[in-house]
Amino acid sequence: MNGSIMQNLIFFMTALLLYSGAAASEKALKMIETGDLEQARREVGQLATAATRDGSVLYCQALLESDGYASAKFLDAAFKAGMAPQWLEDNVRRKVLYYLADKDYTNLASSALGYLQHWENGQYRPMMLRLYALAADKIGQKAAADRHLELLIRENENRAWGDIGRLDKARRQYEAKEYSGAQNICRSLTKSKHDVAVAPAMYLLSYYSFRQKRIDDAILYYNLLKESYPDAVGLDDLVSGFSDLKVSGGSDAEKITGTFYSIQVGVYSIRDNARDTKKRMEKYGQAVDILEKTISGKKYYVVYVGKFGSSDEAIAFRARLETQENEAFQVIAR
Repeated sequence: MNGSIMQNLIFFMTALLLYSGAAASEKALKMIETGDLEQARREVGQLATAATRDGSVLYCQALLESDGYASAKFLDAAFKAGMAPQWLEDNVRRKVLYYLADKDYTNLASSALGYLQHWENGQYRPMMLRLYALAADKIGQKAAADRHLELLIRENENRAWGDIGRLDKARRQYEAKEYSGAQNICRSLTKSKHDVAVAPAMYLLSYYSFRQKRIDDAILYYNLLKESYPDAVGLDDLVSGFSDLKVSGGSDAEKITGTFYSIQVGVYSIRDNARDTKKRMEKYGQAVDILEKTISGKKYYVVYVGKFGSSDEAIAFRARLETQENEAFQVIAR
């Protein structure tokens, strides 16, 4: 057999092995997508030789690995070994998310920026703009963080990612104690059509109102958040913060003849929700009122329980309500 034939044979066998690896990877990925993980592991495990362990096979192993650190190592190896273009972009995305989970903001910034430079119009561009802005801010590159956050907002106007960008901007302003601008952003986001931004905006409004001692606003946005998103993350934290609240307007109100005290148990944007709460609270044997309030041009329904002649009586009754309802309420001077 002459040298030319031998070279052709080696080339053919190598190509065949590589094709087998790619085909097996495709098959394994479909198994992973359908949740057949054990069969996918067996499929990938059959490709044991170095010749067939190309980047695509390593990528499959990364997806099957339960340990985050080991999975990241496989992603690295897959990238270096070379892999099919249709999987390369997702490989980088997963590695970026690993850096985020690991709080490795230097590598997060580098990888997210690398993605943006390589895939200018990639499918994960909004995510990478946001994550780069986050990482750049964490490592002290404030100007770069600002630029990419504004780019995210501008490129995704009236979309969920744009609202998420505005939410991040508000959070940064709150942290910088630029309260007015942050509050304006969050108030506008409460009217967004994207739930992914509405609930966090309400949480920020409640949390930072409490931090600023604006208790009425804190309770208002807590109640709106609880009404619209009863399973929202952060509700329990807000309740913990409210547990030691004083009487709203107490010291001055007690000097005014005819002032009485009630427990505010809910603020609702839907009247029927307020009525449901009223019915539930009537079992405690106290008067229950629903009053309408207009806030920022929108009508809300506030539910009050009891009419007590002193703040001490109201506070004692509030303690009973909070124990029974497992909620935090506020005493209001009326």
